[in-house]
Amino acid sequence: MSNNLIELTAAEIKDLADVEPQQASKRFEIIANTMSDDQLVDVIEHMDIVTLTQINSHHDISCPSIMSELMSPEQIRDIVCQQPLYWEEQIKTNADELMHHTFEFLTYLIRIQGTEEKQAAILECIAEDPAGLFYLSIPFIELILAPSGEQDGNTIYESFDDEDDGETVGYSNWQADEEAHSLAMDDPRSLYALIKQLTPDVASSIKNLLRNESSGWEQIIGKFVNELVLQAKEKNEVADEYAEVDDMFTFLD
Repeated sequence: MSNNLIELTAAEIKDLADVEPQQASKRFEIIANTMSDDQLVDVIEHMDIVTLTQINSHHDISCPSIMSELMSPEQIRDIVCQQPLYWEEQIKTNADELMHHTFEFLTYLIRIQGTEEKQAAILECIAEDPAGLFYLSIPFIELILAPSGEQDGNTIYESFDDEDDGETVGYSNWQADEEAHSLAMDDPRSLYALIKQLTPDVASSIKNLLRNESSGWEQIIGKFVNELVLQAKEKNEVADEYAEVDDMFTFLD
């Protein structure tokens, strides 16, 4: 397939994504039936990060896209760091919504991959970026930092940690083993267990980042949101192709 056709295909997907991301995703799926994986990877490489983020943000583990499987760890990292610009106000201002949203998106992007090697490469790549590590930490802030047995209404938060180092609140001999504890995929502990299994260093980085925060977990989430949006905006400023985001989304002040 010629480079010209690859570029035209990428441009078609981008134009659709600017208007209706879900239609762009459906169009990519149709095109996938006529191209090899290598050709599809070429099409993806001709798309900007705004287009990739628009499309992938409309998928989850129950409705996967072949695009998510074909993207490189670097592209997935960039999507994770870009997505805060897409957060609706109800997500940015509600701690529970934010933890749930980031957990679901990370679960999707990681678990959709076909091999553990690819999953590990994605986790390591995301964690290498300061904004990416902030994002990786959000789903686990309450679990790791909320005092054991803390109760909020009818909800009891069972905080945990995976090693007794004498410092972390909530150590309860919890082991990072999904099967042994029958952890469901919709349980944040399940994702943390996967991270611990595949990339112990990334799990340690998440825990250390949270441990170094002296505020309560809700205040930490607010700080992380501001930091993520700020870093995403700064990254956009260095690429003219992302300027259109300012017209499409409302940023967190």
